[in-house]
Amino acid sequence: MMAKRLAIFFILISGTSLSSSGQSSEAGFMLGFSSYKGDIIQSLFDPVGFKPAAGIFFKRSINNHWSHRLGLSYGTIAGNDFDSNDPFQLYRNLSFRSRILEGSWIWEFNFLQYQTANPASAWTPYLLAGIAVYRFNPHAPLGDDWIELQPLGTEGQGINLYNRKKYRRIQIAIPFGGGIKFKLSERFGMAIEAGARRTFTDYLDDISTTYPKKDLLLASSGPLAVLLSDRTPDQLNGNNNDRQRGDAAHRDWYMFAGIQLSYTLSKKYSDSCKPFKQKFR
Repeated sequence: MMAKRLAIFFILISGTSLSSSGQSSEAGFMLGFSSYKGDIIQSLFDPVGFKPAAGIFFKRSINNHWSHRLGLSYGTIAGNDFDSNDPFQLYRNLSFRSRILEGSWIWEFNFLQYQTANPASAWTPYLLAGIAVYRFNPHAPLGDDWIELQPLGTEGQGINLYNRKKYRRIQIAIPFGGGIKFKLSERFGMAIEAGARRTFTDYLDDISTTYPKKDLLLASSGPLAVLLSDRTPDQLNGNNNDRQRGDAAHRDWYMFAGIQLSYTLSKKYSDSCKPFKQKFR
């Protein structure tokens, strides 16, 4: 409920601000990659986790130093214990993939004076921060198929003994990061950006705590849940009951990074950092 209220609040605030006059506006798209950090891959910048991603956005520049944008991004995150050199992960033998669909409201701060509509602008490094609502849905491979994991409760979610609830697949994240912007022409701009997302879940990869007892999981969710919960060599003898499966002490992260291209919809711009002025060309 709190997540929904926060999302509605930020959408209303951003909509009011985006309707302000005297601000230059841009529309554009992003092409790049998404990645994840969690129980399988420990770094957002590990190339083994890079997957294609894309996005679109609409931006308003408040002045030469501040701008904000609404964006929609889509990408894939994935991981496979087989790619690790860690003996525990090789024994655990888990893997997953998940599509990420994200809507975001992000503010940018330019270190140098910059607006694509401003003829005096050239380039600037910048920082970004904001809020995002995203949907994820981890799947695991089984033969030629990919099986949804959340409904199976692979760590005993929904079993009374463990008191673990099934995680929500729509959640809020906090984006932050930075990049460099370049002016390409009077109307076109480009940015190279990386934005990490701090999430509030440890289940982007469907891994967090311990293996459930196999007999309880079988009774609760069926043989498919048992098969995808424990993929170790000891799967059949039940030796992993209640043993460690993941690290619940740290939340998962994901990231969108890439190149943005934008087109200025108006040549008008404002600079409220100095005595207010507007230029029309």
